[in-house]
This record gives sequence, structure tokens and C-alpha cells, in this order.
Amino acid sequence: MGNRSRKDGGRVRDLLFKLLENEEDVVIKHGTQSRENRRAAKQGMHSSKFCLHSAGDAHSACRLFDAIASLCVPVIVSDGIELPFEDVIDYRKFSIFLRRDAALKPGSVVTKLRKVKPEKILKYQKAMKEVRRYFDYTHPNGSVNEIWRQVTKKIPLIKLMINREKRMIKREGSDPQCSCLCSNHTRIIHGV
Repeated sequence: MGNRSRKDGGRVRDLLFKLLENEEDVVIKHGTQSRENRRAAKQGMHSSKFCLHSAGDAHSACRLFDAIASLCVPVIVSDGIELPFEDVIDYRKFSIFLRRDAALKPGSVVTKLRKVKPEKILKYQKAMKEVRRYFDYTHPNGSVNEIWRQVTKKIPLIKLMINREKRMIKREGSDPQCSCLCSNHTRIIHGV
């Protein structure tokens, strides 16, 4: 994700923390990425029903991976987040998605989460159990294997794009950017 997205995500996360930190039954922890803080965060996730994940979190933070491994229902606050392994994982089966503007309305996150019935939480947790190997770096068919699978799927597409780019006729800066080949009025070069 780009640097701007991380900054926006950090800003949204800070606003959410301010909205949620005084709510009853809500535990919010601030901290750095030290080993001790990560251990405490994982422990907190294991004892929580829901774990907040805002778009723009640094990939190295692993909050989403840790939440799923802990069977803590991810509450994903984003208008258009890209999630890992979406070609094989349907996040709707175990995550709650909130639009950023809706989540930033006072009381809206807590109200929505308090309406989730215990049976639904168990259903989410069962679905997370089915996919949590994808988020485990030590599992033989876990994250590392999945990343390599996705890389091998992308290599042919990359080769295709490189070869296509090589054969495309370059246009001069003043030439129109028309993709049609209707006539010579477009000033398309018909040879090299």
C-alpha cells in the first residue's frame, strides 16, 4: 500500500481509538512494534471477540493475521482495502466490514458490534479456523506457500505485459492517445 494510504489509515485508526477508548467493554491498546507489545496484543486478541483493522496498517504490523490466528473477528474499516489471498478466501464469511465514514460516527461501531449475536460470532470463528493456516508462517501450507503460489500465478501475466509492451508501437508525445485504428486521421504509425 502506498505511503499516503498508510497515513490515512493511521489517522483513521487514531480517530477510531479516540471514539472507542472510553466505551464500556472496549479495550484499546496503543503501542509500538516491540516483541513485548506484540505478545501482549496477541494475548488481548485471544481474549477478545472483535479486533479492529483499519486500512493503511503497515503490512509488518500483522494485525489482521494475528486476529485471524487468534479467532478474533476482524472488524475491517475501509472503503476499498486489498486483502491477502482473496482469490481463495472469502473474508465476508468471518469479518465485519465498515465504511470509513460510518465507522467514524460516534457510537456506530459499538452499536453494530453489540448487535452481533453469539451464534454469529461462533460461525465467524468456525470459518476462521478453516482459513487460519493461510496466516500461519510455520504451517507447511501456510502464508509462505500461499505467497509463492500467488507469485507463480503472476509470472505469466508479467511476461505477457512485458512482451505486449515490447511489441507496442511507441507514440510521440504530441500524437493523440487514441486506441482505435479506424483511419490515418489518428496519426497512428503503421510500421516501423
